[in-house]
Amino acid sequence: MPPQRNPMESIQYVPISIIYYALAALTALIVYGILGSIYIMGLDFYNAVYFTIITIATVGYGDIIPLTIPQKIFSVTLALGGVGLIAYVFSLTVSVVTMTLQDTISGARIRRLMQSMNNHFILCGFGRVGSAVFKELQKRNQKSIIIEKDREIVEKELWDDPNVLAIPESAADEETLRAAGIKRARGVIITTGDDVDNLFITLTCRELNPDIWIVTRASKRENIKRLYRAGANRVISPEISGGEDIYFAAMEPTMVKITVKHDVDDIGREARIILKHGCTLEDIEYHLPEFKEPLVRKIGVSEGGELERFLKILERDPARKSSLKRIYESVSGIHSHWISGPDRESIDAVIDELKSEGILLGVNLNDEEIKDVARKHGRLVEIIIKPEMSIVENHGVDDIRREAEIIINHGCTIEDIEYYLPGFSEPLRRNVGVSSMEEIGSFIKTLRSEPRKLESLDRLYTLSGGGIHSHRISGPDSKSLELVERELKKEGFLIGVNLKLSEIKSIIQESGRVVEMLLKHDLGNMDDKEIIIQRGGRILDSKHYLPGVKQVVTRNLNIRNMDDLKRCMEELETPDARRSLKALYSISRNIHSHTVAAADVRIIRKIEEDLRKRGILLGVNLTEDEIWEIVESEMMEKFCIE
Repeated sequence: MPPQRNPMESIQYVPISIIYYALAALTALIVYGILGSIYIMGLDFYNAVYFTIITIATVGYGDIIPLTIPQKIFSVTLALGGVGLIAYVFSLTVSVVTMTLQDTISGARIRRLMQSMNNHFILCGFGRVGSAVFKELQKRNQKSIIIEKDREIVEKELWDDPNVLAIPESAADEETLRAAGIKRARGVIITTGDDVDNLFITLTCRELNPDIWIVTRASKRENIKRLYRAGANRVISPEISGGEDIYFAAMEPTMVKITVKHDVDDIGREARIILKHGCTLEDIEYHLPEFKEPLVRKIGVSEGGELERFLKILERDPARKSSLKRIYESVSGIHSHWISGPDRESIDAVIDELKSEGILLGVNLNDEEIKDVARKHGRLVEIIIKPEMSIVENHGVDDIRREAEIIINHGCTIEDIEYYLPGFSEPLRRNVGVSSMEEIGSFIKTLRSEPRKLESLDRLYTLSGGGIHSHRISGPDSKSLELVERELKKEGFLIGVNLKLSEIKSIIQESGRVVEMLLKHDLGNMDDKEIIIQRGGRILDSKHYLPGVKQVVTRNLNIRNMDDLKRCMEELETPDARRSLKALYSISRNIHSHTVAAADVRIIRKIEEDLRKRGILLGVNLTEDEIWEIVESEMMEKFCIE
């Protein structure tokens, strides 16, 4: 089928549907004739049918004659309508038959199909490599037009299939490429065995469509660079690659790697989202901790039937399903897929839907990024024998029992606890190793019997970001850890999983519930403390700064309510305490700081506002250098210590 213009192309295309309309009009005319013959001519049904047919066909035997004026008018209209409609239907039928024969002879039908095609691939060359690439395109329902200069191959192997579009011409010819729709195509795949032909085809394609994606074959390694310089986006050598590699190179602009997290039971849900947008599930990658490279299994699923067969096999074969579950469990359900699609919009639609379903973790992540994502969203176990994860939580001392119940009831162990105290670069870690509620009950009983110990622990929790701390917990399997994570989140305790120290410190700083306020007032002035307590805050300590030697004297206060404040004021009345504090206030030039905690950042903001109005707040969360600069800039008062 040459691409040159054929005279047959000038024949107007007649839609077959027009014949249906003509036949419907003829049927209506017959019904009109029968009804008129019964009600106007006064005939019975059989004679009415007989009279209608011979009148439309203009035979007129004369055995039934219209006598009255209405009968004559009816007969004339029936005869004229019959002559016109029969002639029209006959001419249309002849036109359609003629058009069909001409289409078959001239290839006009194929040209019309090519003209209507867009977002397709043009495959240049149908030899050993080209046929392998075409099979990959067919397998994934990708539209394509083949250009093969060997007419015998086209006629014997390609034109026998009405669904295959092929042109028996040279792909280096501009008119041939235009006929194949190079302006509308998504890519060109060049697989001829001659590198010189491939070079000229690449140059021609790039000239006709500067933005098209071109993948070409190179039979000799030394020609790879030349083909790249000619304008190819990817050059594949069959010496080291096959048809599938060429296909993937062609699909590269519309291929993405998605990293997802779900259980075996959600395989169907994920795959259906991908397939319904016309995309292909190319493979699956399992990122096992003990392997540097992921385990890859090719899939190549693009049809719903393939997916349903696989799901049925899983249901019929419990052993296979159990093995797959163990693999998913070892990677916490986190794995990756390469998916290809007909266009970028389809890929984006898949990504958006997977994201809305809560399955998607990331797109085009490398191995290190996948590990980071797994630490945050799953339990990437560094040792398979004993799965564990680090959880960051926020709760008070009163919630210790409830937290422990959630962890221990799922068969897990609380290995340690870490507190994040202001001023310390590393967390304060304490090994716990608790795996039974009896141990937790004994610990809580001890706290209740020893108020000072409870008060110290409460103060430690408050200092650590207002209750922010972390545990390393281990479990019998990753599924148990996932259940713990889910329940802690539901309870409102969980902040994150496997967070870095910098991320935890950032959370504490952003929460703003524990701050250090630098103040200045005389000894005995309790305005600052009253404001903090009345607004719902809590004073954990007081720090005095000794200039010259740059030493800090810290006093533990733990003032939680007005009763604690009253007790603090009573202590000031004792001579020894007042003398010591007077010396500290004088040396530090009445400047000191309080670590203040509150249940909500809005409370902290309100306390800051009130202290500023009183004129006693110098700053919040200042650095050590900023504090010393303020202290040393104050005028030194004369004082005497006896």
